[in-house]
Amino acid sequence: MNITTIVTQMMILLLIMIVGFVGAKKNIFNDEINVYASSILLKIGIPGLIISSVKNGSPFTGNELFNVLIIFSIFVIFTGIVSKIIVEVLHIQENKALWQFMLLFTNAGFMGLPAIQAILGNQAMLYGALFLLPLNCLMYGYGESLFRKGGFSLKKFINGPMIASVIALVLCIFNVKLPYILAQTCTYIGNVTTPLSMMVIGAGLVNMAIKELLDVKVWAFTIFKMILLPLFYMFSLSLFHIDPLIENTLILIMCMPVASNSSVYALMYGEDATLASKAIFLTSVACVVTIPIVFILHTL
Repeated sequence: MNITTIVTQMMILLLIMIVGFVGAKKNIFNDEINVYASSILLKIGIPGLIISSVKNGSPFTGNELFNVLIIFSIFVIFTGIVSKIIVEVLHIQENKALWQFMLLFTNAGFMGLPAIQAILGNQAMLYGALFLLPLNCLMYGYGESLFRKGGFSLKKFINGPMIASVIALVLCIFNVKLPYILAQTCTYIGNVTTPLSMMVIGAGLVNMAIKELLDVKVWAFTIFKMILLPLFYMFSLSLFHIDPLIENTLILIMCMPVASNSSVYALMYGEDATLASKAIFLTSVACVVTIPIVFILHTL
């Protein structure tokens, strides 16, 4: 297992978070700026990133694309059900939407795809990119609805990321390669997403005392999210005897840290952004150790 790329990606993320932290210390970032930056990410940056992921068309035949999408869609729905059951069984009430969101979604894009490519190869990386399509539909539809009062809203479901996810799926189905100018435009817009989101997360840590990182609940969540939950998904997938490469790709995605959007949504909808930042920070650091543990157990 090649762990070098995972460690490298972790260091990049942590360094960008530190930039945001220092920026907040110097009052370059504040709560108002963080809210505006979060809105830019959700309405502009993330849609650009999603569309740029399929700018070169689809590498799959029609049947392959359909079969893989069915498998991924079923798995995405399954993870959503599992996260809801966990929150209900544990009787979580405070920040319930945030806990469920953090259990369900991982940082599958910036951290997930490079790690998949390094550990499992180029074909698996393409599977990972395809998995982002139903995952984005769940994240920006059901995921955001968790935070809104009044539950699901079709009007609010049709947001920037959701529209971009549908466009990306259509491009993939019809194997459309975007013109160079349009493809590069989406790429440049999408490129703002990772650094800006990590700086927002880092800025959110500025008011966090060191003792808060010793929060027993967050540590327990980290162990559960990063080891026990991936092992559960690993066992569940093994029952269906799917392609080993697809299975390993899904497991590795579920081993990724908490999605950075957790902090973004917490800021936008008045949830505990500090809790989200702590979970993102701890799971991001822990994954360097937990990913090898999960895959070592997977090979037993």
